[in-house]
Amino acid sequence: MRLFLISGTHSRHLFLLRPLLQEFEVTGVLVMGRESLTPVPPQGIPARDRDNFIRHFWLRAEVEQRVFGDLEAAQVFASVPSLMVAPEALNTSESARFVADHPADVAVIFGPDLIFPPLYDALPEHKWNVHLGLSPWYRGSATLFWPFFNMEPQYAGATIHQIIAEPDAGAVLHQCVPPCIPGDGLHDVGSRCVVTAAVAVQQLLRLLVRQGSLAEARQRSSGRLYLSSQFRPEHLRVNYDLFNDRMVDALLAGDLRPRPPRLMQPNGPLDPA
Repeated sequence: MRLFLISGTHSRHLFLLRPLLQEFEVTGVLVMGRESLTPVPPQGIPARDRDNFIRHFWLRAEVEQRVFGDLEAAQVFASVPSLMVAPEALNTSESARFVADHPADVAVIFGPDLIFPPLYDALPEHKWNVHLGLSPWYRGSATLFWPFFNMEPQYAGATIHQIIAEPDAGAVLHQCVPPCIPGDGLHDVGSRCVVTAAVAVQQLLRLLVRQGSLAEARQRSSGRLYLSSQFRPEHLRVNYDLFNDRMVDALLAGDLRPRPPRLMQPNGPLDPA
């Protein structure tokens, strides 16, 4: 089975997609450059929000470096035809031609911006997106952060779904959540989501090879769509000021009692190992 990959440049994206190069025939890779993992705090915000902002993003960089390593797209994808594009060049005729020149049976997508025509039209029938968030409850942007803002960290998970025009709204192939471990911070949970999703993607592809098709679950609720413009530094007060980044401990101790998510797993729970 032939794969075409569309990737971001963060190590989490490369970590998830790299094993596919070893197990499947990858015909090509389209790589979209992503923003810095450690953005500069906005001007004029209160000192505590500035401190939380710096803490949040530097912790993310630190945890992800520890879990995923320092991966570079040029090295990870050195063995296959690759095209690196800026975000504004993702959905262009050049990108679409590159996909058409490297036909595949399945496109696996993790890390770029939303995909629109003409790029969308050039992709194969199977267009799988790895969304770090449980759709439909957490669609859109920063959907591993918002469960912590809403004090329901057990909703930090991943959705593997077909892509359609609407963000994170296509038919679901699988959803998974990582185990919550005492002492976990927000980014520990987030990184473990990626590790769990990486295993699920490989297992779904193997299942597709064996069966020739996969079951899909339609998303029947509109859920919640979070936009990047909705995030404000003061949102970080919940996780850092109230819980000191130990919300998972509060969950495990029974201090938080949100309902567990009802995962969509039309192809079964898969093997977490």
